Amino acid sequence: MQAGESTLTANTRACFKNCVPHLAEGIFQTRSKKGMKLIMENQEKLAVVICNYNKGARTIDCIQSVLSSHHFVIGSNLKIFVVDNASTDGSAAIIAKKYGNKISFTRSDVDLGSGGGLNLGMKQALSEGFRYICCMGEDVTAEPDALKAMLDFMVTTPSVGLAGGKIYHKHMPHYIQHFGMSVDFRHFKASTLYADTPDSENIPNLVYCDAISGCCMMVRAEAIEKAGLMPTGNFLYWDDTEWGYRIKQSGFEVVALGDAKFYHSANPMHRCDNTKVNYYTTRNGMHFFMKYTKPEDCTRMSIVLLRSVFEAFYLHRMGNAHNMAQSDIAALLDAVSGVRGKAADNRILDNDETGLGFVNFFEEQEAVYMEDDDPFLEQVIRQVNPDIVFMQLPCADAVTIVRCDSILGIKDFHFSLEYSENVIYIDKNYKMLSSREDMNLIKNYEPSLQLFLYAMQPAVLQRIAEMRHAEFHEYSKELC
Repeated sequence: MQAGESTLTANTRACFKNCVPHLAEGIFQTRSKKGMKLIMENQEKLAVVICNYNKGARTIDCIQSVLSSHHFVIGSNLKIFVVDNASTDGSAAIIAKKYGNKISFTRSDVDLGSGGGLNLGMKQALSEGFRYICCMGEDVTAEPDALKAMLDFMVTTPSVGLAGGKIYHKHMPHYIQHFGMSVDFRHFKASTLYADTPDSENIPNLVYCDAISGCCMMVRAEAIEKAGLMPTGNFLYWDDTEWGYRIKQSGFEVVALGDAKFYHSANPMHRCDNTKVNYYTTRNGMHFFMKYTKPEDCTRMSIVLLRSVFEAFYLHRMGNAHNMAQSDIAALLDAVSGVRGKAADNRILDNDETGLGFVNFFEEQEAVYMEDDDPFLEQVIRQVNPDIVFMQLPCADAVTIVRCDSILGIKDFHFSLEYSENVIYIDKNYKMLSSREDMNLIKNYEPSLQLFLYAMQPAVLQRIAEMRHAEFHEYSKELC
């Protein structure tokens, strides 16, 4: 213990020495007249971590946007750590050759997943003394002032452990893609805030939330000390949600900052070649809520999650997407069996969900009428058919579009179940109900669901009890 140093500060110094040995001595300095003062010697320096996996051109665009950022200079107050996650497209060599000593480049011999790759870069940044680390997706670009806005906010707001920006659709840059995330333990889902919303002055500039998108996450080292690095058991998807949730649970605030603007190249109508997105989002979402839901809510949670999986399965089966339907069930079974990390090869299949029903339908339409105004859906339809006319009033020559949360829940919204050639239903995932056959399948949905719940709920509850034995034991004692 140094002169004038409190026991608490000495313990804090010891903790930093153990966790980040290269960093600890540079943080604490003693001022004899004014006592102990905490000095973050790297408070205006930033480490940016980018993980590349077979996206060479997009990763280069991402790196270039960071290099073009205002205020930051490589080698002075900025260092870029690029981790290649065992790419097979030659992009690793291209990136390493293009940037040379301008970046710190590490190639992993195995695919560590998104969280594992970013963790590798963050460990390097922490070992070099960086207090602020920004993880960026390789298909994201930053506006010149974005990183500076985030760093300034983090430095001046020590209560915030994790900050994100306002992420826009790159192909529709006036529409927000991500601006914070909420975790809802009432309905057991995670929701992206302001998704597909036109940007406007009515949207707040600062959003306190539960998690932020992995597109861009700036974290302070103290938050990592308390909550740990990113979870790696997910491999892909939900790792950003779980990390943000853990950081918030550790006592820090999580914030999305409107002054920090980024652009994500992902297109909502883009079709993934395989079922990996479907598999990992389903499996990892189930694992998250089985792990973190309060014991007294787990029975209700099991019903809600199983309904969600069966809905996806039923919709895929309706659309003759057999591989996607198999992926739904495989993800459920693996979640119940406790499978973590990278999925077995036989779990990831070719994506047979073409999405052509949506495209073909609107390519053939000359005019449509939208019952409720939806500017984002209108833009998507215009990308399919630029010549289509949107009528201001319903008419016989225009099909009426009705929006709903899920086409399987139409009866819950008091819509008529009688088929009409002049009305189609489109849900939030762009699933369509547009034929008499679809309508008949929906009428059979509820009895099929009840059989599925009867068969699967005991297995889900058993898995939760195994995962959280000690916690459930304490809860049972409280009930007694």
